[in-house]
Amino acid sequence: MILSFEKVLGELLIARRGFHGDQARGRVVNDSRRVLPGDVFVAIPGTVSDGHNYIDAAIRSRAQVVIHQHPLTHYDPATTYLMVTNTRQAYARCCREFADCPDENLPLFGVTGTNGKTTTVYLIEHLLREGGRSCGLVSTVETRDGKVVRPADCTTPEAGTLFPLLAEMRRNRMAAAAMELSSHALDQGRVAGARFRVAIFTNLTGDHLDYHRDMEHYFQAKRRLFTEQLSAKGAAVINVDDPYGARLADEISGDRKLITFGGVDSDAKWHIRDVELSADGVKFRLEGRRAAFDVASNLIGEHNVYNLTGAILAVREFGLKPEEIDRALAVPILVPGRLEWIDSGMGFPVYVDYAHSDDALRHVLEILRRITAKRVIVVFGAGGDRDRSKRPRMGRAAAEIADRIVLTSDNPRSEDPESIIREIASGIPDGVAYETEPDRGRAIRRAIALAEPGDVVLVAGKGHESYQEIRGVRHPFDDRKAVKTILADLRAASK
Repeated sequence: MILSFEKVLGELLIARRGFHGDQARGRVVNDSRRVLPGDVFVAIPGTVSDGHNYIDAAIRSRAQVVIHQHPLTHYDPATTYLMVTNTRQAYARCCREFADCPDENLPLFGVTGTNGKTTTVYLIEHLLREGGRSCGLVSTVETRDGKVVRPADCTTPEAGTLFPLLAEMRRNRMAAAAMELSSHALDQGRVAGARFRVAIFTNLTGDHLDYHRDMEHYFQAKRRLFTEQLSAKGAAVINVDDPYGARLADEISGDRKLITFGGVDSDAKWHIRDVELSADGVKFRLEGRRAAFDVASNLIGEHNVYNLTGAILAVREFGLKPEEIDRALAVPILVPGRLEWIDSGMGFPVYVDYAHSDDALRHVLEILRRITAKRVIVVFGAGGDRDRSKRPRMGRAAAEIADRIVLTSDNPRSEDPESIIREIASGIPDGVAYETEPDRGRAIRRAIALAEPGDVVLVAGKGHESYQEIRGVRHPFDDRKAVKTILADLRAASK
């Protein structure tokens, strides 16, 4: 593959030195240890180390081109240096070009927001597949390229992983790809240069403020999908019942095709009416200005009404007909770790959910409260080395809805688990009882032991994750497996 820097870097390129032509034939790498002769090395500033400190190592490995964003103290005369305004974006653009721009003939569905991203991309993939169109998947849980399914390391991969993955989907003749876009990925330009056919906004609530500092910066990161990444002929599908969604729709109105949705009182193009919620699923009517149809799904909860609506309007834009959508929704869908139901065999269900913010936890607890005859029991924690401001809010949300609370560890990472638990507990009002058990396995066992017929147990925070990170080490731990093992032990003990 030949990279043409004038074409690829465009307005990012601000200076050249030791210029030996406008093309390179090597790979694009951002790790000096991986450099081979003829490669392009991109120096990216990181939170732990700065790639600029490894430029000399890359040159010793005979990198042909160095892309940097800070002035350097010395330059090798045999090397091409390209200074840009942002090396993260430059890296993504180069990776895209090296993968032969897969988004140009692989329509991309991008989903962003605080909650609902994973469910929405799974719904898009499900609707397209069951509607006869193959679809690749990039999610927090896993990636699917049409042949191989791989566990995901993060919500949105780095450009060096993402664009080759999209290229593989194209080679496997996928009709489209549905992918989650985290605020970190958008802020860091991991998908820079790519153009999306449909962009979906779910909602925005307090999370990741350790990184974004405040809600305005958080919103601006999400907004980039619609202002910088959406194709000129693309469509924006936006939940305007969310205040930030309403603001986003207002700010981009006139720039792109806009498809808004919300409740009957909203100023939206599509209205959600006649919602029926039950333990067996949801039913509602989706009415537009020129069309309407009824929706039924096995997914439970009001939040899934919004997830379903966003996904349906997205695939409708792609050409799926209402009857094809109906047939697809008649096939049950399971989203790993998202209100995943486990039958205890003892008269109460256990749900495992990824809810790890106060808003998500509140929504899930409210859903279970509506469908539960007796008590709601919840066990949860909060991640270490992440946004601390949400911890007391999570405690408050649980206290306002749940009947019994067991506080435990999530992924404590480098933090002390008991300190995290104390911060969660600080949000629980005086007089509200709760238990603490730092060992997550024992905490889940305690929550299940508390349950009686008619109750419901929620294990929240980790969802699909198959590990628990403690002091930098990932230990095998899967909430779903833990629940099933504990239930089997209890059933055996009761015989």
